[in-house]
Amino acid sequence: MGYGVRAPEMKRVIASLKPRIAALDSEQKLQLATDLIASGYGEQKSVALAILETLPTYFTPDRFGQMQRLVKGLHGWSKIDGVTKLVLPRILERHEGEMLDLLGRWNVDDDMWLRRASVVIFTRNVAKSKSFKDTALRHCNTLIRDTEHLVQTGVGWCLRDLMRWHKDEILPYVCDLRRMGVSSKITLYALRDIKGRERKAVLQC
Repeated sequence: MGYGVRAPEMKRVIASLKPRIAALDSEQKLQLATDLIASGYGEQKSVALAILETLPTYFTPDRFGQMQRLVKGLHGWSKIDGVTKLVLPRILERHEGEMLDLLGRWNVDDDMWLRRASVVIFTRNVAKSKSFKDTALRHCNTLIRDTEHLVQTGVGWCLRDLMRWHKDEILPYVCDLRRMGVSSKITLYALRDIKGRERKAVLQC
């Protein structure tokens, strides 16, 4: 659900609220984010995401259950991708072992948004760090037969970003996926940065 507020205006609203959000303590922020997510409205979830962005140090391993409930409540690809960009990598940096265990459980969860998050977290700067290639590839491999479109595109995105830093390993893997008949939603997304003869060769796999 949504109020129909356009993205630029929503950004201005969030910017105007940041001083008031900053004045809250962590528990107040968490309660407000929880209430906003529970509303079901996309614009309110966007404000909740801005609040969660201020709370990465709050989410210690003993509070991962709270964090998971909030992530599950976000729904929608834009909100899930937002939390995997703005919040989860900072928690991963602080609590690597525990966070990787949690992401491993998300990777096989019944909730499609948690499954998407379990691979999309390894895009962007996390992929650039070159620190989690094996875990990311394992998570992608688990989901290559997932039937949800937004999980498939999440896998493709993860493979595309991994390929930027591990091309010698990921490109043959994508070729193998094509031979296996894995959904083109995954493989074509993964190949977005591959051009010319190299792309043509992989498409013939």
